[in-house]
Amino acid sequence: MLSAEHEPMHLNGIKITWLGHATFRIETPRGKIILVDPWIMGNPMCPEKEKEIKKVDVMLCTHGHFDHIGDAVEIAKKHNPMVVGIYELCSWMEKKGAKQISPMNKGGTQTVGDIKVTMVNAQHSCRNSGRRSNHLRRRSLRLRDPF
Repeated sequence: MLSAEHEPMHLNGIKITWLGHATFRIETPRGKIILVDPWIMGNPMCPEKEKEIKKVDVMLCTHGHFDHIGDAVEIAKKHNPMVVGIYELCSWMEKKGAKQISPMNKGGTQTVGDIKVTMVNAQHSCRNSGRRSNHLRRRSLRLRDPF
């Protein structure tokens, strides 16, 4: 919780809305909508008023867990955003009906519309058959502020 002594963040016209878990909607000053890790409908933390997605220009998917891409296929089919993520996930999304994909790999940077996206290392454990696994997800996406 922020106290009164903290300075507010100056986002230069960027609006960030947390939709629960790892899902965020980012609105750029130019009106572009970026959706990060779209798990909306089954997400218990997503407010009901946010469950109807009206527009998405770019969809960033950090990895393929259900709680990060639960609604990605449906949103891609309905809104035709540019889908950005690791190569294998983008290829899977294309097979499921995404029309625009922009795959990448760790360390890569690409410009998508008016944003720059860099895939960086991230630590994320996962479960396998109900048992904890040593497998770590080691990627995440970072936006650069060109606005």
